[in-house]
Amino acid sequence: MPRKLVYLLLCLSLAGYLVTCYFIQRENFALLISVYSSLFILYFWLLALKQEISLRTAITTGLIFRFVLLFSFPALSDDIYRFLWDGRLYQTGINPFDFKPAELISQSTDAYLKQLYPYLNSPDYYSVYPQLLQYIFRLATEAGGDSIIKATIILKSVIFLFECGSVYLVIRLLRLKKLDERGVFIYLFNPLVIIELTGNIHFEAVMIFFVLLTALLVHNKQFLAAAFPLAMAIQAKLLPLITIPLLIKKFGIAKTALFGSLCLFILWLSSPLLWTNTGRYFHFFSSLQLYYGKFEFNGSIYSLFSAIGWWFAGYNPIWWVSKIMLLITLAPFAIIYKRRPGFLKGFFWLMTAYLLCSAVVHPWYLAILIALSPFVNYRFPLAWTALAPLTYITYSVLPYQQNYWFVALEYLTVAAVLLYEMRTNLIGSVLPVRVAGNLKDA
Repeated sequence: MPRKLVYLLLCLSLAGYLVTCYFIQRENFALLISVYSSLFILYFWLLALKQEISLRTAITTGLIFRFVLLFSFPALSDDIYRFLWDGRLYQTGINPFDFKPAELISQSTDAYLKQLYPYLNSPDYYSVYPQLLQYIFRLATEAGGDSIIKATIILKSVIFLFECGSVYLVIRLLRLKKLDERGVFIYLFNPLVIIELTGNIHFEAVMIFFVLLTALLVHNKQFLAAAFPLAMAIQAKLLPLITIPLLIKKFGIAKTALFGSLCLFILWLSSPLLWTNTGRYFHFFSSLQLYYGKFEFNGSIYSLFSAIGWWFAGYNPIWWVSKIMLLITLAPFAIIYKRRPGFLKGFFWLMTAYLLCSAVVHPWYLAILIALSPFVNYRFPLAWTALAPLTYITYSVLPYQQNYWFVALEYLTVAAVLLYEMRTNLIGSVLPVRVAGNLKDA
């Protein structure tokens, strides 16, 4: 009976992914959250039955869930249009960091760009996507020709391949650390990871793969070799830069400094789009600065500070509150670096601190925590990913407006689960027997 139940749950999950990515738009919040929530119920049920699922079955079905989404168009995010815009510019010999789309569109005669432009969500900002992603964007537009659909399938295929690699690396690392290899189910079956990465084309998938590859090489003490995948992880998303001090425990200060220098050199060497004009660095970082001073979405601690600012100032204090939050983030970072945890565990807590203090927490930002969860004792990210889709209510009204009741529900629940787990793990750490169900720290 349990085996038949597992197959039923897997079939229902597959149907849920097909409905979510092929038939639901983000404006239809009621239907979206109903199906999304159902997928998470199935997810938690599958995790509860993990002993009844073979590793081969889990890998096969987890990858099938991703593969069937390759031919859907991203319904929950419009970032795809900027990806293809940058790729088209690069393909035609225009540096994506030289012009804002709004500056270029009046001069362009390219029908493809004119087709994309109305759908761009940031036409007044320079590109913020590093060189590695620009290569991928160009591959999609060159191979896809003038078809947005074909280019989209190519981007999704790239994400899918990186996801396959990440699943392999999670299993490999779990075995090396003598942890339960079924811990990979946390990542394999997570609905947010499946829908937001392969389904909606978010390049956290690339970052996750290279972070895990770095962890594998660090575990094997391949000091120089680990610099390349970490540089590529930074090329996908800048955040893995914060992992470099974590290597002091493994390599010592001198080697870590050398490692960091080598990593940054590889990063520069692999970024020819920025070489010939220092203004391109300014454009890149000016857009990042705007990101940290103008946008807000689903922030937790940030929202509290923002509300206080509104109360006293009478206007949205996003510019200076976002800067204060960056400074506040440094405190937990300093504590984590001082305690010198392992690479995976350290990055898990660094990202937790960063996301809790951030002004912008889109659902797909949480994928990295799910990838790292099999290596730590904490499961609050699972609750976080289950509740983050509530933020899609923002897109159900025009103009877009956040529902802070849902934001409060999300973070109060996450805080409650985190505090409970901290208490449980603290008790477990002083008892002769570990609390049942917890995995060994990595």
